[in-house]
Parts: sequence; C-alpha cells; structure tokens
Amino acid sequence: MAKDLSETGETAIVHEFGEGDLIGGHPVLDFINTLIRWGSPEPLDRLDGYISLAQWSVVAGVMEPALADIVAMKASLEPDDAVVALENARALRGILHHVLAAHAQGGEPAYDDMEAFEAFWKQAIGAHRLAFTDDHIEIRPVAFTSLTIIADLITRDAVDLVKTLPDRRLRLCANDACGWLYLVKSARAKQRYCGGRVCLNKR
Repeated sequence: MAKDLSETGETAIVHEFGEGDLIGGHPVLDFINTLIRWGSPEPLDRLDGYISLAQWSVVAGVMEPALADIVAMKASLEPDDAVVALENARALRGILHHVLAAHAQGGEPAYDDMEAFEAFWKQAIGAHRLAFTDDHIEIRPVAFTSLTIIADLITRDAVDLVKTLPDRRLRLCANDACGWLYLVKSARAKQRYCGGRVCLNKR
C-alpha cells in the first residue's frame, strides 16, 4: 500500500518497524534511513503518517512506549497539527542527510543546510529545560506531549552526534541510489555498503 507525496516526489509506504531496520548504528542515522533510495527520483518513505513516526521512535529508543502512545493519541485527535509535525520531521530528515552525507564524504555541508540545521537546533533547545535529578543535571523536554517532541529529540541527539563523530567511521552507502548512512566499528573497516535489504548482497 502506498500513497504519493506529490509535493516532494516521495511515495509513502506502509512499514512495520522492527529491530532489523536499525542498521545505522545511531538513532539519528536510523531516522535518516527511514527514507529508501535517497538517490532515486522516486524515493520511498517509510514514515507514512505521524503514527508511523511515533512507532519508529519507540523501536529506535528515542521515546518510551507510554510517552509515544500519548503523543500518538494526540496526533489522532489533532490530525491537521499532526500533518504539520510530520512534514517538519521529514524536513529535518532531509537536512540531516545533507549535512551528514557531506561529512561522510569528507566535505563541508552547504551553508544553507547548516543554517536550516541551526534553526531546528534552536527550536529544539527552546523546547527543553534543565532539571536537577539524582545528583546530576538533565536536559528534559518542556512539553512531553508536544507533537514536535520527536523531531526535537532527534535534533538534540543529532547535535550530540556531530560533535562526537568518530574519525572516518561515518559512511555513506556506495550504492548511489541508496544514500543510507551508517557507522562502522573501525576507521579501517572496508564496508562500503550499508547492509540494508537493497544493498545486502553488494560488496
């Protein structure tokens, strides 16, 4: 089952997320990899609705199941806002792909992409607060039921990832049509393909 997203050229497909989808080595990379065939004129989007985004967030460990259920319920009660929040998350995904793919190829992200990333970061920071708990300081969302919480959490994690990326361990799949990103165990690793279903048998 699929539906065309005519404004973006992507086709949304129904997908049941599971542990087998987590091949990126980091939730931010797994989020990016929810789009199939980045290099194709007709990519496939596994995020076919906000509920799908919430389900992915649980599988990827971004949100606790109980919290994801609450947010998903809110999305069902506020469908128009849920559509906006999903499109916001998809836009974030595209920006993260541009920024991290450039990094993986040893290049510098485009200025416009970094500006957009910064805008998402500022939005995410504004949606968090500092809290002192159990003898340490935590960064917590201000509103746990906000429909933007998933994108905000991913943005926060993405900033942490780019600050601590291991040298030469971030890879862009060598299959030009794929475009998935993943971490390898060592900078010397020879793995050139992501290991996703499409690229599994490539070497």
